[in-house]
Amino acid sequence: MKHIVVLSGVTGADDPWHDFTATSRALASCLDDAGWTCAVATTDRSDRADLPDADLLIVNSGLDSLPGPPTGPPTALLDYLASDRPLLGVHTAANTFGAVPAWTERLGVRWVTGLSMHPPIGPQRLTPAAGPVLAGLGEIAVHDELYSHLELLREADVLLAHTLDGRDHPLVLARQDGRRRTVYDALGHGVESYASATRRELLRREVRWLLAET
Repeated sequence: MKHIVVLSGVTGADDPWHDFTATSRALASCLDDAGWTCAVATTDRSDRADLPDADLLIVNSGLDSLPGPPTGPPTALLDYLASDRPLLGVHTAANTFGAVPAWTERLGVRWVTGLSMHPPIGPQRLTPAAGPVLAGLGEIAVHDELYSHLELLREADVLLAHTLDGRDHPLVLARQDGRRRTVYDALGHGVESYASATRRELLRREVRWLLAET
């Protein structure tokens, strides 16, 4: 059975706008229900997270968090980012670990203060792009934020996007470099996002692809 580690933000410490405790629990529950095993660790204790044994790392954190002790990010995290093991960044993961260049390089997308934004949160209806990762998945109905004007640092396949002011803005990006698979999923602001059956199925399909189970 594949072991998944969810690295969760410290609510109120690294981002006052997101309840990472609740969303990380909802995310983990969604994957546990699908048969995977998830362990949740907070970013301030990432040096104790079970990263060496993780088959997949999911980061649900934000606002330039610095994982681990004051001396810098733990070796286990840097080793994971440099490895061929898969990575999934969720929502504010594009705005976290700003002091860890290896994180930004691996995720390939970044929230830029003063440029990136999102329209008011609310009900959304989104249509996935054609392709093998989300094949057969219909319209996604979800209550969420739609991130816009993110900076894309690496070329990737756009699996889901929305249109704002006449421009398409990627919401889910997937990239494969050799054996290394990485996904960024901009959805997941609150537990309302994970209450959607179609959003949960989107997440599960991302994980199946990351773990090469499809």
